[in-house]
Amino acid sequence: MKCRALVADIDGTLTLSRDTYELSLEALTALRRIRHLGVRVALATANGLDYALSIARYLGVNAVIAENGCMVSLEGKVHELCQAFPRQEVVEAVLSTGLARESEQNRCRKYDLAFYPTAEPDAALSAVRSRLGGSYRVEYSGYAIHVRPRGVDKGTGLAFLCKAWGLPCGLVAVVGDSEVDVPMLRLGWGIAVGNADEEAKRAARLTVEGPSGLGFAEAVDIIIDGVACSD
Repeated sequence: MKCRALVADIDGTLTLSRDTYELSLEALTALRRIRHLGVRVALATANGLDYALSIARYLGVNAVIAENGCMVSLEGKVHELCQAFPRQEVVEAVLSTGLARESEQNRCRKYDLAFYPTAEPDAALSAVRSRLGGSYRVEYSGYAIHVRPRGVDKGTGLAFLCKAWGLPCGLVAVVGDSEVDVPMLRLGWGIAVGNADEEAKRAARLTVEGPSGLGFAEAVDIIIDGVACSD
């Protein structure tokens, strides 16, 4: 096994599929297996930090990238990588499109705001981007539209962890499924699950056959077998 660490997306990667929040038993078993082999593990998610830390606690993980890279928690210490911005102004602008509703998580988010499309996702995403005029990074995770300050993404969070761990990012396996995972898939040794967005598959070095949680379990087998982090 050549990889020294593993960073896993949650929604669509550790879940049963890309349209549910229910965690996959196969993914959880694989996560435990690789942790017990001494590989460092972190979660990287678009979710708010409180949500991410709650999941991490019950998975035995002490490193979290949350809010799409804006927040990193490592061994109990929180690092904020984004800058403050006019939250209410952004919320009002997004809601004024009439094509998205605000996520209940926004009350505990600090930098990355989430909105659920109420129309076809591509149409809602286009409307939000048009309304905000390019001032913010706007992406669709497959679950929600995310708006945050430009210049920070999951790759930023991964770079922070690599530095803190003292590891080259090429020795960190990354598993994900969506557009918001692309920066960290490119920076680390990226593996896309079988039902990932095409952007994620192109950014990854390898795409497994299995979807979501089954694909994550397959990716862990590949990591343990020494295929990942091999170049």
